[in-house]
Amino acid sequence: MPQTYSVPPAPPHNEGKTTAAWVMTVGTVIGSIVVALGLVFSSSMMMAVGAAVIALTIVLSIVLRMAGLGQKSRSGARP
Repeated sequence: MPQTYSVPPAPPHNEGKTTAAWVMTVGTVIGSIVVALGLVFSSSMMMAVGAAVIALTIVLSIVLRMAGLGQKSRSGARP
């Protein structure tokens, strides 16, 4: 008996340009710059602050996605 497959539904057409994605991008860039400046100036405190900015950005982006400001999943259900 032949097996049939269905095509998955198309993702929303926002190309990932969501509030959660922009917060993640900008926060990660800022945190990376702070870490890089900490390396240049040999400041472990500055590197720790940059790492904390990146960690907080990840948490904030996840919270924003859960609040509905991120990319929707294909099936419509929350992961």
